[in-house]
Amino acid sequence: MELLIASRNTFKIGELRRILEEMLPNVRIRSLLEFPNVFPPTFEHQSFEQNAADKAIFSAQMTNIPCISDESGLIVPYLGGYPASMKAKVFQTPGLKLPNSKKILEDLQGVEEMNRSAFLECAIAFACPEKGAIKITSSRLEGYIATSESGPASFEFASIFVKNEYSKTLASLPYSVVDRISHRRKACEKLRSAFCAYFARTV
Repeated sequence: MELLIASRNTFKIGELRRILEEMLPNVRIRSLLEFPNVFPPTFEHQSFEQNAADKAIFSAQMTNIPCISDESGLIVPYLGGYPASMKAKVFQTPGLKLPNSKKILEDLQGVEEMNRSAFLECAIAFACPEKGAIKITSSRLEGYIATSESGPASFEFASIFVKNEYSKTLASLPYSVVDRISHRRKACEKLRSAFCAYFARTV
């Protein structure tokens, strides 16, 4: 039994692999790094859920392996509330780059703590070759933007995002802690019943 992570992002693959291997110990977890000729197109829907679903369906059909796909981003209400990682996809501006951590810190320079609230949002879709999308879930990690970067930036916003009730950025926390509290884990947990039903049927 196999499950494919539709990504080439090594950090995302690593986090999801650790979560899924714990959740599905009898399932071999693979990624698109093993399929150099499979490149999902860039889907440009205005929701994480639909982008994740289309990528999962495409990857499952191209590899003939059940697949999950993650679409996620940072949302800062004070800066307009739009998912930071989707701006380039949605507005289609030639040469527009995704906002990085340094740009967000610049935009929030001098902004008081009460207006620095933010959340990481994640949608994960589970699809199989024969049926397409089986289930789509989403989850949020609520927190705020730090006043400066801290820790190695294993993903774009990890060095500036602090989860509520923690005093360190995600990049400054051990992987074991991040895996336990992450928005990806929460979204994966909501897929547990769908995973169990699918893999029980394919045994």
